Amino acid sequence: MRRIARLALAIALFGLGCGNKNSASSSSDGGHGQDSSIDEVIDGAAIEDGASSDSAGGNPVDSGGLPTIVDSGGSMTGADSGGSMTGADSGGSMTGADSGGSMTSKDSGGSTTGKDSGGTMTEMDSGGSTTGTDSGSMTGDGGSAGGVPGGQVGPGTTVAGCQIFPDDNPWNVAIDGPAVEVIHTYDSELPQGTSLHPDFGDYSTNHYGIPYNVVDAGQPDDPTTFSLYADQSDPGPGGWVGTNPVTSDSAMGTTAYPFYLGMHIEGDPGTGGTPGHLPGDQHGIVLQQGASGCKSYEAWNCVGPSTASFLCANGAVFNLTSNALRPAGWTSGDLAGLSILAGIVKLAEVQSGTVTHAIRVTFNNTQSGYIPPATHAVAPGSGAGPLGSAYPPMGLRIRLKASTATSSYTTASQVIMAAMKKYGLMVADIGSDWYFQGDSDDGWAATAPDGQDTLIDEVAGDFSNLTGADFEVVYTGDPVSTGL
Repeated sequence: MRRIARLALAIALFGLGCGNKNSASSSSDGGHGQDSSIDEVIDGAAIEDGASSDSAGGNPVDSGGLPTIVDSGGSMTGADSGGSMTGADSGGSMTGADSGGSMTSKDSGGSTTGKDSGGTMTEMDSGGSTTGTDSGSMTGDGGSAGGVPGGQVGPGTTVAGCQIFPDDNPWNVAIDGPAVEVIHTYDSELPQGTSLHPDFGDYSTNHYGIPYNVVDAGQPDDPTTFSLYADQSDPGPGGWVGTNPVTSDSAMGTTAYPFYLGMHIEGDPGTGGTPGHLPGDQHGIVLQQGASGCKSYEAWNCVGPSTASFLCANGAVFNLTSNALRPAGWTSGDLAGLSILAGIVKLAEVQSGTVTHAIRVTFNNTQSGYIPPATHAVAPGSGAGPLGSAYPPMGLRIRLKASTATSSYTTASQVIMAAMKKYGLMVADIGSDWYFQGDSDDGWAATAPDGQDTLIDEVAGDFSNLTGADFEVVYTGDPVSTGL
């Protein structure tokens, strides 16, 4: 397979090896730092830096005070502590529209059928099997929601007027209910003594975090070329220019995304460079508003442009009105094939007093398997643990234990910790252990309400007191390796 050949090339170029990620350097005022190590490539997906540069360009927010809305147990006032949501269907039925192609059906054993080579989406029911139809409907088994047995539909997440996937999408489903099963399959390989670290901060000075840019429906599409993994990429609205890299199994392809000169790219890189040889992940994300629903355009390893023409390693388009997944075996800007925008902590939602979705997290050692909604993992034989081992698979859900005391921490930290209890973490990429990602917003560098330090340094200091032992894994399905 060409992906294996490209992996060999990546190994030769970058000295690929498992477990060689650098940790973020710690500052004296909260343990917040940035890693300058070069990113690596595994089977068409980025490996996160120890502390990637994450930012939220184009999403102005108030950097002022934070409301005190969290009770002493860390749960959110006004929300049912049992995880039920008023007015939401807890039966787990899921609906979603096809984002531009027919659905690829995947049976519960992990095999795929009817894959459209034009870059279509996989539709999965909450039990891990597929409907085998392109209708976009997603029907959960009794007592399940979003692929989580015992999970409950949440209130949903809105960013810049855009709903980020349906309320019953896995990202938006609460996993804190009593019917959700806790398992210990992965305990031995989830570092129990390692502290958590917020992998985000400000954009202008430290260029830390994953930025996203908001544009309206009229934003023009600019030429965008994918030079490494176009065969696992989605075209923009106008389709592919020339040869379709998906049907031709080509590493390179050109389309047009609503990217623009001056948009924020992760790390605020200078111009020039070659995808696969860049000093960081350099994600480029655009959230495009639309009257009939919004879309998130997400690319990895984007070169800083000098003209309105973009060069990235690969790209994915997520129809945010749909629960459709990427084809089995496909990556995205995340190794796991997930939306990055859906999983990052955003300053605006922390300031609002509630985070209503799961949060993206990385681990250095993972297995060659994934649990939907993930669609990709490190290929077998590429240095990861074997399928079914104790190493965490992509898409694994982990939650902060309800018994963990959080009342002594700052309000911002309590808001994030409450989300980790209710919606949990989702394994999305390879990187430093227990690093969770957020946007890049200059408000993170503002002075915290107590006047003692910057907001992000106080959050980093608080999370240094939580370790892997404070978390537990919940069952959402068994890992598969289809398409790897």
